[in-house]
Amino acid sequence: MGPHFLGIDLGSSYTKFVVVDSAGEIVHDAVIPTLSRRREAFENETRAVHDRFDISRTCATGYGRQSVEADLRKTELVCAAAGVSVRHPVRKCILDIGGEDIKIIEADAQGGVVDFFMNDRCSAGTGTFITEIAERAELEVSEMCELAKKSKSGRIINSFCTVFAKSEILGWKFNGTPIEDIARGIYLSVVDRICKLPIKRDLPVFLCGGV
Repeated sequence: MGPHFLGIDLGSSYTKFVVVDSAGEIVHDAVIPTLSRRREAFENETRAVHDRFDISRTCATGYGRQSVEADLRKTELVCAAAGVSVRHPVRKCILDIGGEDIKIIEADAQGGVVDFFMNDRCSAGTGTFITEIAERAELEVSEMCELAKKSKSGRIINSFCTVFAKSEILGWKFNGTPIEDIARGIYLSVVDRICKLPIKRDLPVFLCGGV
């Protein structure tokens, strides 16, 4: 089968596994709840990967990258820039929206990080923001997309702060706002927040991350 390479991204909410062959083609991938929540699931997936593939080297990234055995440990910035550049070898802007932060990465055609911005002091626009606001609206995150598609509303949540946004959603509910409009409003508020960040608009933009 030849050598294979394992990448593990231990994010704040989920842990992602990907195995590539010597040609760089993806031959396996998996997503499980993150390490701190389900250690057994992590160990089972790791064991299954090593049983199935001849893993030559392992690279770990994400918040929990120091928590696992790996040949390489790289930041999310470096991995995002390198990974996107394999498919898109041009100067670019990468928007990485994760569970707890938003990263804007400017990368060159070779996958090097030229510059970056990280919004890690506020959860607005992140997966955590969406999850917490959805809970207050009594929405399942898994159903939000289909609900939002049914709405034509342009109304957004004005508050970037999660605490105030929750109060705003309560007001929407008390005033009888349709659940479809609430779902769409949550998504539109994320888009509005991201559009206010310093994205290099003269470069092609690539989106990655859990959100």
